[in-house]
Amino acid sequence: MSTERPRNRRRVRAALTSLAAALTAALLLTTPATATPATAPAATTPPATATAAAPELLLGQSTKGALDDFSTFATGADGGSVYYELRKGDWVGPAHRAFAEHVAARGGTVQVGISWKDNPPGFNGGDESAKAARSRAVTAEIASGGHTASLDRLVAFANAYPRATFKLRLDYEVSSFYHCTDASCSSYKNAFNRLAGHLEGRSTPRNMQFVFHPVRGEFEAMYPGDAAVDWMGVSVFAHELCLPIHDRGYLYNGTPPQNYDIGAGQCRNAYIGTDAHGNPAAVWRNFDHDANVLKLVKFARDHGRPVVLAEAGMMNFTADNGSTHGLEEQRGDQWVKRLFSLMNYRGPIPNLPGEHDLRGVIRSVVYINLDFRYGWDGIDDGSFDFAPDTTWFVDGRLSRYTAARASFCRGLADNGFTARCR
Repeated sequence: MSTERPRNRRRVRAALTSLAAALTAALLLTTPATATPATAPAATTPPATATAAAPELLLGQSTKGALDDFSTFATGADGGSVYYELRKGDWVGPAHRAFAEHVAARGGTVQVGISWKDNPPGFNGGDESAKAARSRAVTAEIASGGHTASLDRLVAFANAYPRATFKLRLDYEVSSFYHCTDASCSSYKNAFNRLAGHLEGRSTPRNMQFVFHPVRGEFEAMYPGDAAVDWMGVSVFAHELCLPIHDRGYLYNGTPPQNYDIGAGQCRNAYIGTDAHGNPAAVWRNFDHDANVLKLVKFARDHGRPVVLAEAGMMNFTADNGSTHGLEEQRGDQWVKRLFSLMNYRGPIPNLPGEHDLRGVIRSVVYINLDFRYGWDGIDDGSFDFAPDTTWFVDGRLSRYTAARASFCRGLADNGFTARCR
């Protein structure tokens, strides 16, 4: 499919927009709407984004409550994260739109997850496999030009706020199961390009940037191409930082048991090093970061694309004591430190030769600063709670955890974020 778009001009515009946002959004988000660890040797390849503007901090997800809690101890967040549903042709809920409006009116960055896999247009019930089949069909329909009218409300909203930046995820945590109709995944690649072209063509202030946000292991196979992708996204919860999860009486991590050190809370993987004689050899080492996350960041660097940690949350750490509070203070502090160490990673990558410098590639962090025990929006209104016998989702508000909050504040300062703690 042809995707002839003014890429060079858009790249310059996007860079200038990002620079302006980094310098101004911090103040704008806190004023009325009327106001305008690595020790390995450095790699030989310098980071692609070493001269970029300050990284941005966005708060999610879905409601202004995330920003309100952050504002109790810090200031200068650059924006927030919300969701828009293709099936409805509208924001997922009123709180999403209200939060987007609050951020956009102040010239900040609004990350929008444009979803169809979770509730595909035309899906009228069935199991997860049936839903996934319909999602794949919708992906193919988008690639052929369908469903674009469902984006009219979002386009009008973005056009109404020319000072804001809209970071659009064209579905999120995309995977072959939900988005690919064949082995080449041409369906999703073409759908991404079609949507990006449609949205940009209708953006009068040209304030849209497009995010490819895959699951960890499928980023290369599903990549839509440099012509359409502005950012690469990845979710960072417990598995991605090699931390364990306690839930319903068992300890779990998303890596095979033989590749996980429970005591250290680390992934154990081989990388291509050298033996005592200087010959290439598999070398085993414990890692603080999942191999697929490191590889995705390297892939983005190699393609000259910045990375947004599009969903990042301190959660899933509670002990199995029947409570929704437990290990957040201890594990949460560890999680925060590993989050920022990922931004500064230099060292080996499992199953790849050499040393790799990934510093400066991650340019945006979306921290989910909500009490997730009450559902995805963190609102305790009785509409949706997670089952009381599960502790997968807990209170992730930084204001609740002294050590994790202090480490987060240090991470903001040490990495040059405009957002700072008081």
